[in-house]
Amino acid sequence: MNLVKKVLKSRPAIAFAASFLVTMLILAAFGYAPFGLKSVAGADANIQYLDLFAYLKDVLAGKNSATYTMSALLGGDEVATFAYYLMSPLNLLVVFFQKSQLPIFYDILLALKLSLSASSMAIFLKQRFPKITGKFRLFLAMSYAFCQYNIAQSCNILWLDGVYLLPLILLGIYQLVAVDKRKGFFLLTISIACSMVFNWYTGLINIIFSAIWLVVEEILYLYEGSYELKALSKRLGGYLSAVFLGLALSAFIFLPNYVSLKSGARSTFDWDLLKPDLINNPFTVIGKLGLNVMSDSTNVSLYCGSIVVIAVFALFFSEELTARFKTIMALLGLGMLLLFYWQPANFAFSLFKLVDSYWSRYSYLGIFILIFMAGIFFSQVKDKVQPLFYGTAAYLTIFIIQNWKNLTSKGVVYTVLSTVLTAGLLIFYEKAGKKGMQKVALLALAGLLLTEFVYNAKKLWATYKDDYKVAKVDEFAAYSSQQEKQIAALKRYDPGAYRVSQTSTRLKLRLNLTAAYNEGLAYNYWPIASYVSSQDPKQLKFLESVGYRSAAQRVTIVNTSVLGADSLLGVKYVLTGQALPGLEKTALPAANGKSVYRNSYALPLAFSSQNDVNNPVFTGNPFAYQEAAYSQLLGKKVTLYKRVAYKKTVQAGKVTYVLNSKDKRNPLYGNLPWSQAGDNVLEINGKVLSNYAGWLSPSVFFIPVQKRTRVTLKTKTPNAYQAQFYQLDLQKLAKASQEIQAKAIKQISFKGPRITFTAIGKKGKASYAYLEVPVKSGWKATNNGKKAEIFGYLGTFMKFKLKPGVNKIQLTYTIPKLKLGSLISGLAAFVLLLVAFWPKIRQRSRK
Repeated sequence: MNLVKKVLKSRPAIAFAASFLVTMLILAAFGYAPFGLKSVAGADANIQYLDLFAYLKDVLAGKNSATYTMSALLGGDEVATFAYYLMSPLNLLVVFFQKSQLPIFYDILLALKLSLSASSMAIFLKQRFPKITGKFRLFLAMSYAFCQYNIAQSCNILWLDGVYLLPLILLGIYQLVAVDKRKGFFLLTISIACSMVFNWYTGLINIIFSAIWLVVEEILYLYEGSYELKALSKRLGGYLSAVFLGLALSAFIFLPNYVSLKSGARSTFDWDLLKPDLINNPFTVIGKLGLNVMSDSTNVSLYCGSIVVIAVFALFFSEELTARFKTIMALLGLGMLLLFYWQPANFAFSLFKLVDSYWSRYSYLGIFILIFMAGIFFSQVKDKVQPLFYGTAAYLTIFIIQNWKNLTSKGVVYTVLSTVLTAGLLIFYEKAGKKGMQKVALLALAGLLLTEFVYNAKKLWATYKDDYKVAKVDEFAAYSSQQEKQIAALKRYDPGAYRVSQTSTRLKLRLNLTAAYNEGLAYNYWPIASYVSSQDPKQLKFLESVGYRSAAQRVTIVNTSVLGADSLLGVKYVLTGQALPGLEKTALPAANGKSVYRNSYALPLAFSSQNDVNNPVFTGNPFAYQEAAYSQLLGKKVTLYKRVAYKKTVQAGKVTYVLNSKDKRNPLYGNLPWSQAGDNVLEINGKVLSNYAGWLSPSVFFIPVQKRTRVTLKTKTPNAYQAQFYQLDLQKLAKASQEIQAKAIKQISFKGPRITFTAIGKKGKASYAYLEVPVKSGWKATNNGKKAEIFGYLGTFMKFKLKPGVNKIQLTYTIPKLKLGSLISGLAAFVLLLVAFWPKIRQRSRK
């Protein structure tokens, strides 16, 4: 009980509680959940993470699988998704929330991570700078919690685990170098392991930075006292051992994740970015040290409170610090700038990939350095008045000059005003002789700092409100509950194995586009769309071949029903608000404006055939590819589509195609392969359909047939498109699909990472079983208890050679390198325990 009271009264606990309270006050003040109807879950949080948390909830409840799931695109393991998005232990709190309450969960999760950032920084400051008074330690810790990075990246909450673990990693380095090598080794090892497990992306960033910080602490240690080369080599060995052991402890998730990433669509590094150039003038960063400033591709915002900025500048005006020490600090500051403005450093901390959004993904490192320098000022400078005055003047002079053209903007005005008031209060605090007056100054400082936090959060959280709307609690709850009920009703109506597609999602962006393609994961059905950072390139290529393009190798775009492709993929049901030719409306209740339509042409997910299907070549025409696929499946030439003639007219700013078709019974499709992307608008029969040839725009689109059917593309580059217009013959599709449906394998079971089915092989003839589950290295197959070889067809799915008679095929999926990674982690844990207890073991052996 005494220990609990001691912890609760400790500075880290106070920093946590204060930050959590401030976050809740900000959320309440601006109508965010859990107090209002808005959520901080904007941009990717709204598009991806809420649905991924719903998936995690199902996994924890045993309703879906993390090992293998058919809810991920066309099917696959989700080790990369877990390693990047879902491994933070705080995510386990999702079990206490309904799917309809996920925006509320997200805001509370953010509050916890901000509070942990304050707490870990308080721990670092207390041990690294014991002379700082508790009040200023709290100010600096909360400045870290509410820094620009944490607020701007609230929509990427998965990266914030790296933020709150960074101070512990760097504290471990300090202890290793200057305090207690043994304690430092353990703290560094465990912190690195946690950082890699919770989110490998920021984990690797932290490890790279830790090597730089080791040099910083060694230089400061050299400055402060004696230095022995032998001791240096021991510390370096201790550091390398801690990093290696930390990585080994995380191997159970990082090794299989690494293997998954290597086979993913974005596995190559962007080495062409490695150039010895400056991205911009590094000193422009001073003009970005203000309120309501976002980082971009050429500038970084390191704002973390005016108290920090003032202290950093004041440091260089103190006469108590030697010129040699100031030189070290100046070099540290310059090195910090080069982290962001020197292209090789930017490339390394971007983990050797092009970063085209959410800049700067590692700016919390620079913010840490600024707070570290502020910590030096408050701990080592006794006479602070004059340095505070000159430091503030120097900072404001540069800041105003760099923002001269925007001098009347609120962000600049408020920054200047807040800086002047903060400096005045700090000077007043230093000059005040009575404790009562000092308390007044401290309270005023706290209020001013709180005002900065509130204003900055309000402005930065509003950044993504246009194209990437923040989730609305009531709208999300209504959509989620309706979608859950509709999918549950569909599964009761048809408990079989099939895929489901939909033509709209919860989120509608500009010009009818969407990016919310993880609803298959969220509501536990088998989709043909997905949006995560690591995708299977074979699946993306196949989907693009049949008419569903991908964007940035991350997202498959499905906002219509291409019936020939859907049938080939085994899409038996389509959720849509539009009656489409070839689809039959079921009696199931509508939800979110979408009814359930049945596709009677859908192929079974498993079937047998005497035809040896291989991989048709995609030549840029998805309709021709579909016909080639059906032809191989049936062993004969199949023609499903009829090319539709058109008349093309080019006018200023647009190109119009008038189509020669009066057939309303068969679905008509268009595709305009482009050689140049652009912000174009696609109109069908005078109505805007969507953006085209841009981010999130589709390739193939459905065209309702009218008296005068026309397609208009508003574009500045009318000659960048090669028009393809085709009409599907439903009778021919029915004939082709019925022939394959007649060979359906009916004895089949899908249970997460295990699939079993029974197929009959013909005597005297080559026979094959086809399974519309993607080929992956983790699958192992047996046929009648003996090892069976897995082949591929259509570049994606599984094919098996059947023996004459009964073939009982069992498939088991194991995440590649999971066992090896777990073994390495287990051995690392054993080594860590052995090192921990080695002194006691030696002591007992001597007795």
